[in-house]
Amino acid sequence: MPDLKLSPEVAWALATGGPWPDPATRTGDEHFMAEALQEALKGVGLASPNPPVGCVLVKEGRILGRGVHTRAGDPHGEIMALRDAEARGEDPSGATAYVTLEPCCHQGRTGPCTMALIQAGITRVVVGVRDPNPRVDGGGLAILRAQGLSVQEGVLGEACGRFHAPFFKLIRTGLPWVTLKLALGSDGSLGPAGQSTQVTPPEVQQWAHALRRASEAIVVGRHTIEVDDPQLTDRWPAPTAPHRSFARVVMDQGGQISPKARVWQPVAGQPVFRAVIGDPTPLRGVEDLRLPPDGRGCSLRHLLHELAARGVGRVLVEGGGTLAAGFLAQNLVDEFHRFQSDLPAGGHSLTLCLPSAWKFSSSARWDTGRWEIWR
Repeated sequence: MPDLKLSPEVAWALATGGPWPDPATRTGDEHFMAEALQEALKGVGLASPNPPVGCVLVKEGRILGRGVHTRAGDPHGEIMALRDAEARGEDPSGATAYVTLEPCCHQGRTGPCTMALIQAGITRVVVGVRDPNPRVDGGGLAILRAQGLSVQEGVLGEACGRFHAPFFKLIRTGLPWVTLKLALGSDGSLGPAGQSTQVTPPEVQQWAHALRRASEAIVVGRHTIEVDDPQLTDRWPAPTAPHRSFARVVMDQGGQISPKARVWQPVAGQPVFRAVIGDPTPLRGVEDLRLPPDGRGCSLRHLLHELAARGVGRVLVEGGGTLAAGFLAQNLVDEFHRFQSDLPAGGHSLTLCLPSAWKFSSSARWDTGRWEIWR
């Protein structure tokens, strides 16, 4: 697979599980499902713990409406597409709905999308992948078929399944999707011990913020805070919805980090948490996540459960070789984003034991390095 040229657009695609099918290179049902996936991308980082389902309504080869689910409790992608069609003065009766995930068929905080499609006069529904939620799991498709709608599933199924994998994991395990990101020199090092080292150039660091925007929480170790003194904020350039919350989590089991560290400073919409064992001295404006020990520090599995209970569906682990090794050793990582520079960083080489089942997925190149993804 050839390297892509790294750009903001490519960075966002890679951060959300892509690259994704290009609608311009597809025809028929695949073309419109690729369009639905492009809509779905707009909900990443906003919809958790719900899936960011994308939908387009098509009649006679023309898109009537587009929609995406962007907030738990708000209308789903199918409803948003119907509203978009109405706002455009379009009649959806007789149209085909292309949906990245099986339409829901139960009453939650919103009504069932199956009923909305039926009442709107949709005659055909094309689905990317089934919803494994026990409250759906084929039931939505069965209802649509029972009402006389034509249903086809599995169109761009691999891509839709990959896109919705974080939601599938949350439903099946109760744990959020975990992305590990490390920037390494050509020598496999994060840099000299105790020294802040910029392995990648500023523009690549900025594009790497796509990984933060695609997540609802970031986790780093204590030494990262002590050496780099980061704020850990989401600085992706595109604006985001006011309801977005990005949790900053610091592993500080003994409460040793200075209260003057920049990470503790309040940032609107980006709360900060301290993962601790026991009862260290509280910090003003910082919520402590009191976790049990696991022999190496705070229990990482318990941390993930705590974050899932707060509606976090995607977690980015972005700092510290020890923390990275801990997540990998406990088989808690779902994908690894390695920013590999062509230049040495000058420290000790980091040994990473990736799961044997993982495969190289995709990559993008900048002038002096390569962004690689393993899943």
